[in-house]
Amino acid sequence: MNWFLIALVAPILWAVVNVADNYLVQRFSQKEKERTSGGLVLFSSLIGLFIAFFIFIFIKGIFDIPNIDKLILFICGGLTIVWIVFYLYALEIEDVSSVVPWFLTVPIFGYFLGYFFLGEILTRGQILGSIVVLLGSIIISFDFKEGKRRFKKKPAFYMLFASLAIAIAGFLFKFVTIDGNFWVSSFWEYLSLGFVGLLIYLFSHKYRNEFNYMNKTGGKKIFIINIVSELMSVSGNILTNFAIMLAPITMVYLVSSFQPAILLVLTIFTTKFFPKILKEDLSKEVLIPKIIAIVIMIIGSFLLLK
Repeated sequence: MNWFLIALVAPILWAVVNVADNYLVQRFSQKEKERTSGGLVLFSSLIGLFIAFFIFIFIKGIFDIPNIDKLILFICGGLTIVWIVFYLYALEIEDVSSVVPWFLTVPIFGYFLGYFFLGEILTRGQILGSIVVLLGSIIISFDFKEGKRRFKKKPAFYMLFASLAIAIAGFLFKFVTIDGNFWVSSFWEYLSLGFVGLLIYLFSHKYRNEFNYMNKTGGKKIFIINIVSELMSVSGNILTNFAIMLAPITMVYLVSSFQPAILLVLTIFTTKFFPKILKEDLSKEVLIPKIIAIVIMIIGSFLLLK
């Protein structure tokens, strides 16, 4: 079985999920009525309860882990909410093809977490790769339109914090799961995701109103898209793990880093043929710097994995 094709399906699935996320944000986030993505945050988090329920049905030994591990996994769920909030807020003000490449900074934060908390040594390749990825991130966050050349601070700020939250959550999840059961850990993380969502619904008047509005105007559609997106994300993760068993982990992760490029191709295709789903500016002054930035970031990811 060809490991490359298996590994390649994962970033394709994730890119489709990114397009779906962007569609939901653009369809249901209405700034003129002071409605933002808070409702989508609750939809995404409450989905965790359904996923946790199905894991509970099919997986044994859910409660056979130490309480401290449960607490750590609950923190992971909370951090998942954090990165979802920043990610969706970034999509409100920036093209999805400019937002998603920022996720390539997650390994940078992961390496530095390992350096400070696990005493891991940073190689020259990792340091150089980090610099190259950050360079690409800066380029993709610049507006190169004539008369508008500026650094777009807000989406960059949002995605830096989103990537940091993902790195910390991944670091904690791996710490708990390394000698345990992936699905048991996933149960507690998803349960936490849903529990935190319930707390937000109960105590955040703004998010609750946004959620109720979205539920009335497109609740079924949002729920179905979120469920399908989550299934595609999990499928991508499973395929990546399977590919790792067939090929060196470095090569598999390198293929995963193609996601921004795949997403860019997908956004160009969708803009041309399905503009009601997604529409981005395809002018040369926008598209060429974006392509250059993504290529630079993929090269940086390759250096990170050496």
